[in-house]
Amino acid sequence: MAVAHPVLRRAFPYFKWTVFGLLGINVVLFFTEQTLVEGLDSLAWLTLLLLFEWETSQLDKPYVSRWEKWSIHAGRILAYGLILQSAVEYGAADYIAEHGAVDLWNALTWIGIVLLLEYDIYFPGEYARWEWYLRNGAKLVLYGALFVFALLWGLEGRWLNTYDALLWILCFFTIEFNVLEFEEEIPYSDAADGDPAPVAASPAAGQASGEV
Repeated sequence: MAVAHPVLRRAFPYFKWTVFGLLGINVVLFFTEQTLVEGLDSLAWLTLLLLFEWETSQLDKPYVSRWEKWSIHAGRILAYGLILQSAVEYGAADYIAEHGAVDLWNALTWIGIVLLLEYDIYFPGEYARWEWYLRNGAKLVLYGALFVFALLWGLEGRWLNTYDALLWILCFFTIEFNVLEFEEEIPYSDAADGDPAPVAASPAAGQASGEV
């Protein structure tokens, strides 16, 4: 759903980048106040968040150059490598014994969300109505789980983790907004022939079809 009111539309970027800035401060706090694993994990997620912001805000445009395409891919690979390494660390017996299993559950849930977002980027608009509802229903369940994890951290007295978790959810909601704003302009793949708005190609989809 797009931000219809002009004032809200103008204010939204300021809100979004303010939240992103607060998240950047949190990354520094995790390096100084938490474990190295959590610091690297936060940095990797921030990198991935910015890449998602760039790509989901350009879903109707191809990559402008091969340099842009491969830079994004390289950043994504590096970020995912650190994220998966952190998930392995969170799943280690020693880590769970000291910090509990919520960090692991949280990491796996976020990985599920970004996999769905990758699908949004690589196959924009190429899904039927039932698939759209299934995909977004799965996201709602996963985001709901993240709120539960944030609550559990709060009950444990880990307020930085709770605050950080809520910031991350808010930031990824802005990414979801980019996707929804793009999707409202295109029909479902099983829509009637008379429906308006042809399906536009994302940068990632464009590269697969040889447009880049």
